[in-house]
Amino acid sequence: MYGALFRHVLFPFYETRLRGRATLAHLDELERSQWRPERELRELNWRKMQEALRFAEQHVPWYRRRFAEYGVRAKDVHAPEDLARFPVLTKADLRKNGNELIADGWHGKLYRSGTGGSTGEPARFFYDHATYERRIAAALRAERWAGARLGEKELYIWGIPTMEPRWKKAKRTLYETVLRRKTISAWDLSEARLAGVVDEIFRYQPNLIVGYTSPLYYTARYALEVGRKLPSPRGIVATAERLFPHQREIIEKAFQAPVFDRYGCREMMLIGAECERHEGKHLNMENVFVEIQCGDRHAKPGEPGEIVLTDLVCRSMPLIRYKNEDVVIAADKPCSCGRGLPLLASVEGRVLDMIVGPDGQLVSAVFFPYFFKDNPTVERYQVHQDRSRAITIRIVPGDGYGPETSQAIERDLRRFLGERADIRVQVVDEIPVTKGGKFRFTVSEVPIEFGREVAA
Repeated sequence: MYGALFRHVLFPFYETRLRGRATLAHLDELERSQWRPERELRELNWRKMQEALRFAEQHVPWYRRRFAEYGVRAKDVHAPEDLARFPVLTKADLRKNGNELIADGWHGKLYRSGTGGSTGEPARFFYDHATYERRIAAALRAERWAGARLGEKELYIWGIPTMEPRWKKAKRTLYETVLRRKTISAWDLSEARLAGVVDEIFRYQPNLIVGYTSPLYYTARYALEVGRKLPSPRGIVATAERLFPHQREIIEKAFQAPVFDRYGCREMMLIGAECERHEGKHLNMENVFVEIQCGDRHAKPGEPGEIVLTDLVCRSMPLIRYKNEDVVIAADKPCSCGRGLPLLASVEGRVLDMIVGPDGQLVSAVFFPYFFKDNPTVERYQVHQDRSRAITIRIVPGDGYGPETSQAIERDLRRFLGERADIRVQVVDEIPVTKGGKFRFTVSEVPIEFGREVAA
């Protein structure tokens, strides 16, 4: 009863009439546009990209200066291939030149945000509320694919601020109560905490669960190991970290509900999300222009490359050709659902997640979950590679782990990476999450250039 009232009366009145926001109008527009033919969506996506380039050149000091340094003009861009001549925007650029990236004469209110800083160097940026409305609309569309309905119970396993003013905490609590949303902290993944998480999920009985991949996986695994029954929501959205097949299998088994993989970043919010067919992640191309670079060219479908993103809607601080340091693969065929939004076949992880072998071969982060998934004596692990290419495997041991396990891990990894690989196993009590509450399975300090080395 409350769900229908909230969905059809309370939220539209609050969001549209009282706050004057266009979120629901944008959502209606996105619900229609997703069914347009891919050709039409690509043409619209490209026109918006050209408009973003022109705006940046005319109104943003940093782009004006950088375009001049590169000898390029927005008017000379006629096809996606022409973009390769334009500069990319890096996180270092964002940290160093933030004020120069704000559009000339912008007088509206700006909202500050930042990346999680998993590399130790967070990047700060700004956006306006019109941009936020379009981003929220895109997120709502993707959550509908997972079975979400406004006003029905949603549970988030998410990063919660550790130091929050009392008034802000009270405001967040009221907001979540009205929206029927509950948030559980993703910071602590200890066994004692997981028991409490299972209790909270069972008591709340959510219709949708949204969470970081690792906490979802560890919660599901714990529930299966101790024989605890979990409620079955319509869908579970896994985001913020790479979702591996064995994690999806465990989460779906524990919750008896489908998992929907979602991909985004703080700078753009939603980039791609799975629909009910689970054949890849549909690109949010009404809001974001996506390039996949392999060296100095665009990657082919099925070929890994670095993703380069352009925000098509933000005019206060536009991010043009922004490298968020992720590696992705484009799908080579459309989704059978009939939506015109093209697909990402997979998100391989961050460039910093790729391990480099002694002979220069690249090992995707996907290798290690497969390597460890059938070893019950390894509770958790993290692979760290320093600039010398030495690899340290940090392991939180489980029942039955012994010195011979460490020796077997080193031996088996050398069979794959080569006998010259510098590998050592380090047994630890815990592996911390990042400042943003995410867990990184692999961390590499070795620079990587796509197009020059072949991925393993």
